[in-house]
Amino acid sequence: MELSCVLIEDDNRGYFESVFSNVIELSDKRVAVAAVDENDFILGAVSYQSVGFEYVIDWLYVEPKVRRQGVGTFLVDQVLRAVVQSGEILPVTASFEFKEDDQLLHTFFLSCKHMTTSYSHERFYVSSGDIKSSDSLHKSLKTGHSIVQFFDRPESEQKKILNMLSRTQAYTVLDYDKWKEECVPELCQCVYVNNNLVDLIFMRKLSNGNLDLMYLYGKYPRGLIELLNTTVARMETLFPKANLIFDAMNEESDQLARHLFPRAKRAKVFEAEF
Repeated sequence: MELSCVLIEDDNRGYFESVFSNVIELSDKRVAVAAVDENDFILGAVSYQSVGFEYVIDWLYVEPKVRRQGVGTFLVDQVLRAVVQSGEILPVTASFEFKEDDQLLHTFFLSCKHMTTSYSHERFYVSSGDIKSSDSLHKSLKTGHSIVQFFDRPESEQKKILNMLSRTQAYTVLDYDKWKEECVPELCQCVYVNNNLVDLIFMRKLSNGNLDLMYLYGKYPRGLIELLNTTVARMETLFPKANLIFDAMNEESDQLARHLFPRAKRAKVFEAEF
């Protein structure tokens, strides 16, 4: 089988809709490539984007009838070749879900040369029904602490907080302006006690209309629950049909997610790095 690649662009992406999701937006930082055979049959597609100081593969699909025939390897090789030709010495990573009943993608990445794959975190897919049925998010705690919008604070204070999170909480914002554009201002809030930040939440809207809980920081449990309560109430008003994605990156956030969203769908996420 002779393979060649075709760049997927706005004017031809309709032709590749069978292998490349319409919900993924193309941009200056995201590149998508399709694989075709000698008869111009579409066999699969990959997309990757520049995120901070790495390139991230965020989509990889191969038609079932041609899997295990080198198409996936060919697509990943195109990404690696493009990165090398760019002259930047940056890692290429991939983040993907792992389902117990389908190890195909996991096995594929393990088979790639110079590849390191490891279990990373738990991802929660929370429906609006899960939120409405969560007793924890609909209690009135009346803590007396005021909740303020993060972006209403002076920009110098915002950046000071982000620097603090980068040093102590493994949350790094490399491009402030781009990061701010992705956030939903009404859903980025914080709680202060005696002028000290104790709780914080960042939310962004995804291209498919759903919401991503980007970061959750909590030092004061009662304030954190009140913060989540207020954020969810706003979310239900502003985005009544949106679902929520929450990555539990450590044991504490995993326990919190299981407590808040016991009925949510959970998926293991593996990180792969070239």
